[in-house]
Amino acid sequence: MTKKTDELMKALKDEKGSLKEYLSENKGEFVSNDVRDFWNRMVKQSGMPKVEIIDRSGCGYNYFYCIINGKKTPSREKTLSLALTMHLSLDDCQQALKLSGKAPLYPRSKRDSIIIYGIEHGQSLDEVCAELDRHGEKSLRNIGERNG
Repeated sequence: MTKKTDELMKALKDEKGSLKEYLSENKGEFVSNDVRDFWNRMVKQSGMPKVEIIDRSGCGYNYFYCIINGKKTPSREKTLSLALTMHLSLDDCQQALKLSGKAPLYPRSKRDSIIIYGIEHGQSLDEVCAELDRHGEKSLRNIGERNG
């Protein structure tokens, strides 16, 4: 993906352009709606072994594999925990939330702002959880949560 969303929108609004041309010229710009493809790409992109992602994110082994195989939809907190653990970009994090049917991070929310800041500044899940706690916001780690 190299084009900005605004550029793609402008091309779609262009009265002279055809849909066929647009789709052909921009085929590398589309996000995948295949959950399995997305998560497996993110795991590979992270460069981390799956066992390390499972351990650091607090995600159970079976639950993790159900998520990346598209068999279970993670909670918003679990999606964010995985995104922070794998150091996903903000765009990839928003895509993960979208694929999970969850609300995107919103900068007018204090809690979401802390999470966005953490993502943009390369903070670990533990660092973001500490910031959330420091500012009186709900953690991403749920005490007693077994698998999601």
